Amino acid sequence: MNTEDFGIWPPYEAFYIESMLLISSSAVEYIQRLDNQADLENIPPDDVLNWLQNIIIQAAALSRYFWPAQNRDKELDKLHKKRGRHLCKAFGMNEKSPLKNRNLRNQIEHFDEHIDIFLAKPVAGNFIPKYVGCIPKDDGVPIYIFRAFYTDVGIFEILGKRYEIQPIVDEIYRIHNKLVSFATAGYRMKKTENKAT
Repeated sequence: MNTEDFGIWPPYEAFYIESMLLISSSAVEYIQRLDNQADLENIPPDDVLNWLQNIIIQAAALSRYFWPAQNRDKELDKLHKKRGRHLCKAFGMNEKSPLKNRNLRNQIEHFDEHIDIFLAKPVAGNFIPKYVGCIPKDDGVPIYIFRAFYTDVGIFEILGKRYEIQPIVDEIYRIHNKLVSFATAGYRMKKTENKAT
């Protein structure tokens, strides 16, 4: 049988399982740090926001395994896409996965460009570099927040864009648990049905 018949040659699945497990384990570590805090508002905002950003960065890294960025080289693009399809089948991923959303992934990966755009137009109001707490009440004065986590609704904000964290966390846990089960079952992937997440 030709290796080209596979998205990932079965004996090589172990390499993908192990590399993805490193990513998911890092994300889970920071999710657990957040979960272990009785009151996030009493933790230094930098810690909370850095933990959240690490989770999002790891989610973006996992996302690239399933939905690789387009490569200009057509042969490499085809190779990467085959790998992505293989992994999507093995993990039951579909288009509804919160990891498929490239907006958050791009917000983090192209952060330097987004800062340029955010600051390119003149703005007036209150500037808040970091914030952890309930969504601020609207007092009529515009608020510009660099990074925030709204504890009352579980939303992470970065440069004016807001993202729900819980669906991302749930998907990371789901992928992590599958990776652990694949690793303990001889580093082989069992195909699963596409699952709406």
